[in-house]
Amino acid sequence: MELGSTVTLTYVGTLDTGEEFGHATKEKPMKFQTGMDMAIDGFEEEILKMNEVGEKKTFVVDQYKAYGEYLDDFVQKIPMEQVPRGNVKVGQRVWMSSSEDGVPMPVTVTAIEDGMAVFDMNHPLAGQDLTFEVEILDIEAPPENFVSAAEKAKHMKEQQKLLGGDQADGFR
Repeated sequence: MELGSTVTLTYVGTLDTGEEFGHATKEKPMKFQTGMDMAIDGFEEEILKMNEVGEKKTFVVDQYKAYGEYLDDFVQKIPMEQVPRGNVKVGQRVWMSSSEDGVPMPVTVTAIEDGMAVFDMNHPLAGQDLTFEVEILDIEAPPENFVSAAEKAKHMKEQQKLLGGDQADGFR
């Protein structure tokens, strides 16, 4: 399959325990354009190796090409009086922004104990190898003059340097 192709597929995603974490059916398939950072790296790499409508494949994406390793540093305890929504519950996903960049991100409340709420900022599938059973339903050729997300990012960085937006050592 060519980079930039739009692929429509079904999948069942499972963990090592056999627990299903996601799926797409023929009635509600997954559709995405390759090369646009619309799927996890390891999943897209395997899809790009497939070439025919009707092709089926089972593959494992290791944690590093999925959602990364589980990082203990991404777990924080916050006093309940500092939690804007004081009615959080264990297992709940909430949006929280850090004081460093202010960008909100989804976090999971993993415990409430001794007046502290424990928030896990790791992706729920971090540290997991993911198994996918996939069937390709449709493949559309890439549009003429397709430019991938990676190529766009590289181009924008080069343009920023030319326009004086990057004062790094290699500037001019």
